[in-house]
Amino acid sequence: MTFSEFPDLETERLQLRRMTLDDAASLFDILANSDVTRDMGIEPFVNVGQAEGLIRFMNDLFEQNIAFRCGIFRKDNNALMGTCGYNGWETNRGSRGEIAYDLGKAYWRRGYATEAVEALIKFGFETMRIYRIEAFTNLDATPSIRLLRKLGFQEDGILRGYANFHGEFWDQRCFSLIRKDRSFKIKECQR
Repeated sequence: MTFSEFPDLETERLQLRRMTLDDAASLFDILANSDVTRDMGIEPFVNVGQAEGLIRFMNDLFEQNIAFRCGIFRKDNNALMGTCGYNGWETNRGSRGEIAYDLGKAYWRRGYATEAVEALIKFGFETMRIYRIEAFTNLDATPSIRLLRKLGFQEDGILRGYANFHGEFWDQRCFSLIRKDRSFKIKECQR
């Protein structure tokens, strides 16, 4: 799958779009919080240069057609709230993509993550035309697990030693949503 331009997604309250270096200070504020980075496999950021590097890295992945990661922005004030996107996709040996997301602590429990991930799901099934969407969480990432289940994801199982965080290997829960789980959208995809 190749994109001619970076995906720009919109929901009722959010715009999911490419981040620029102008967003680095806001991204730093989000990722300097250990509660946010705990399940991401990274240490809290200590300087804005790390946020600039992450934005460059994310944008380079898109340019290489490997992944895309959007900033999650509030429509009413253009505040960066977090990031989300596809960490990768496979269309040669299957039809699947892996989503990931993070949200600044100030925005937790207000439905923003649900709204952003729902937009990713719709984009994956309708535009990318993938069949399976995957997400991985730490075993005790209760808010993320609840979010995925709320959106219809099923737990496929636990992958032992799947991720390396902070120099240690961690088990991960694997969740998936397949297109037929969202059969009401299939007709829209076939138009």
